[in-house]
Amino acid sequence: MKSIKVSLAQLTPKLGDKSHNLQLLEKAIAQAAEQKSNMIVFPELFLTGYAIGHQVPYLAETKNGPSLTKVKELCKTFSIYTVVGFAEIDNGFYYISSALIDDQGELRGVYRKTHLFDREKEFFTPGTDIHVFPTSLGKIGIMICFDVEFPELARTLKIKGAELIAITNANMEPYERHHHIYAKSRAMENEIPVVICNRLGEEGSLKFCGDSMVIDTQGIALLSMEKEEGVKTADLPLLTTLDPKLGYISKRRQDLYLASSKEQFV
Repeated sequence: MKSIKVSLAQLTPKLGDKSHNLQLLEKAIAQAAEQKSNMIVFPELFLTGYAIGHQVPYLAETKNGPSLTKVKELCKTFSIYTVVGFAEIDNGFYYISSALIDDQGELRGVYRKTHLFDREKEFFTPGTDIHVFPTSLGKIGIMICFDVEFPELARTLKIKGAELIAITNANMEPYERHHHIYAKSRAMENEIPVVICNRLGEEGSLKFCGDSMVIDTQGIALLSMEKEEGVKTADLPLLTTLDPKLGYISKRRQDLYLASSKEQFV
């Protein structure tokens, strides 16, 4: 059985203050390294805070910008993989993105949120690609917050060969129950481990609800942080013996789904 140590950085970033948030990130990475972690996952838009609104043009960076350059240096120094959320600019478009950086400080890839929630669409463009990133830890797929509520995305990552799904989150009240159930469901229905890292704190009327979890292939939470702030680590099996009576992927009826997808719904 292959397993890795995964850390959750359930923290409270400061809105609009990338310098402060990078300090939080550095401290968290150091803590995870002390806990012998292989990978640490941060919340959605952690480097800027979530409700940046009209400040997006001033806070967004490219994938080679100064903030991610600093994160790369930290990953190399502490020999740890990191998944971190940031506001990305590319060719004049803004995205809610998550970067996967390896333990050598190399950017393995960037995922752009494909399902935008509520007012996010006023400031950001939805992503159009679903990636699985090969790494020395295994094949990693990434989703961001509202994405977890769409089972098609996690299923597509599984079909593409993902062995682990990492989710950066900025989930808020009153939707804690949604993500608590959906994250476990995405793991169970795809027989794949899920790591979901949410944040705490408040921004305006938004109150973020935590509940970060490390979930195994059976939908069991191996680590659940609830409302606790800090960095915690869990052993997560990646390749486990699956129940042959289930075999959800192999037993799909694609002939039915493809026909249904062509129907028009109103």
